[in-house]
Amino acid sequence: MKVMQNACLVENFELSPIQQGAFKRCIWSYHLVVEFWNSPFELLAHAKKVENFLRYALNGNQEDKTIHAISYQFKPFGVSAQVNSGQAHIYIHTWPENGYSAIDIIAESKEKAYEILDRLQEKFLPEKVCVAEVARGLTQIEWEET
Repeated sequence: MKVMQNACLVENFELSPIQQGAFKRCIWSYHLVVEFWNSPFELLAHAKKVENFLRYALNGNQEDKTIHAISYQFKPFGVSAQVNSGQAHIYIHTWPENGYSAIDIIAESKEKAYEILDRLQEKFLPEKVCVAEVARGLTQIEWEET
């Protein structure tokens, strides 16, 4: 995992047990909630380019046919897109006129999530990155009396 350049915030959200029941943390995946600021307009404006960047971000190969992708082109510009490989998912919404994109990365491990983030930064060239990190998985269990 590389150190993120231009990161304005890395925030970790932890969930606490509630009073009505006992909960145990079972981390199933990691979710990064990301904002990119000041990316070049032409990198955010067109669905096929954004979709190819997301495909690349999942595993370093945009030609991988096992990756499912769907995108929507807003008029005159802007994109909503989603890609998944079964082991990781990326969702993005872009506002090219503001150089802004909102991104969700969900991956099986923290390392994989940050590898995906690194590849996204490589392609979208943001000047500023904000990240909130959420470990996913909370399971209710019964505590045994001893």
